[in-house]
Amino acid sequence: MNEDQIRGAANTVGGRVQRAAGALVGDHSLEGEGAIRETAGRVQAAAGRVQAAAGDAVDSVRDVVAHRPLGAILSGFGVGILVGMLLARRD
Repeated sequence: MNEDQIRGAANTVGGRVQRAAGALVGDHSLEGEGAIRETAGRVQAAAGRVQAAAGDAVDSVRDVVAHRPLGAILSGFGVGILVGMLLARRD
């Protein structure tokens, strides 16, 4: 878990508690703030999950390049040729 995931989870829980407290005492403002905080926490946790997945993808690519450098170079060359052909068609 990264920092965003932890903070997001904490805000989600805090928002739930705040929303429940607002509902308990009949304070609609507090309840609304809790709902907003809970939603913000969920968004932050999701951003943390995306960030962690991106980091895992980078690590995976780095491992492939380290173990098969020639294949990585040829793949990059092939992608470059393909992108060049696609861009040349547009003109």
